Amino acid sequence: MSKKEEQPDRLKQFISWVDGDREPKDRTLFVMEQRPHREFRPSEEEFERREKDRLRKFFNWYPIAAAVISAVLGLILLATVMNMPGFGQEDNPINNEVSQRYLEQGAEETGSENVVTAMIIGYRGFDTLGESCVLFLAVAAVMILLLRDRKNTSEHEARQMEREEESVQEHADLILKQVAWVLLPFIFLFAIYVLLNGETSPGGGFSGGTILGAGLILFSAAFGPGHTRVLMNQRRYSAVRTFGLLLYAVLYGVYIFIGANGLPNYLTGMILLIDLAVGLVVACTVYGFYALFSRGEI
Repeated sequence: MSKKEEQPDRLKQFISWVDGDREPKDRTLFVMEQRPHREFRPSEEEFERREKDRLRKFFNWYPIAAAVISAVLGLILLATVMNMPGFGQEDNPINNEVSQRYLEQGAEETGSENVVTAMIIGYRGFDTLGESCVLFLAVAAVMILLLRDRKNTSEHEARQMEREEESVQEHADLILKQVAWVLLPFIFLFAIYVLLNGETSPGGGFSGGTILGAGLILFSAAFGPGHTRVLMNQRRYSAVRTFGLLLYAVLYGVYIFIGANGLPNYLTGMILLIDLAVGLVVACTVYGFYALFSRGEI
């Protein structure tokens, strides 16, 4: 075959291949030569030099950037404070019909004699429910990160945990134990009092739950984790905090349904039950943070 006849034939093959009608017989005709990819890797000296240069630039610019950002934030906060209304003035935005309604009709509409409790649990109940959910999720996240499960640990780690508990028991402070024996009944009694009287007097779920959590922390610090697990082990702890949050959600849902439909409220003491539910969540949160950050278990 002459060169003139070969060129048109190759041209037709190329056009057919571009159009997708057929593949060329000679697959290597239109395939570019592939060379092995060579990845450039700097030497250790070059890498260290680049890292030092990058860190030097970072530390040179960091104080300047921090000072500029702090100055801008300071100016924004200062301008905000300067433009805030004066404290106690009659024309303040907070002195409106909303606060007036809280004070005048709070007891009648919510069933709580304490205006603060009526506002937090009644009028702003969704906000308080969201705060309880935040506390619940915060403890759950810390448990995922820090919890040491005895069932899923090696023998070496289990023996180490046992030695830690024995060491805590041996070096327990005698004075702390005796003081705890005296104070703990009063702490738990006062926590129950604050929880039960939040509807009619200062207190409520957040205050009572914090006192109850502080009592559990004192019990754990004085008598060790072994005795604390008899009172509050991991399963009981999870059940109590889950029950508290679910109880709050159900009670507040019923509370909103009754108020939205103008139904008579036959469930007397609902604010009290909601306060108890909030107190359980708060107490478990306070004690859970202490237990997880101190020894990694509940």
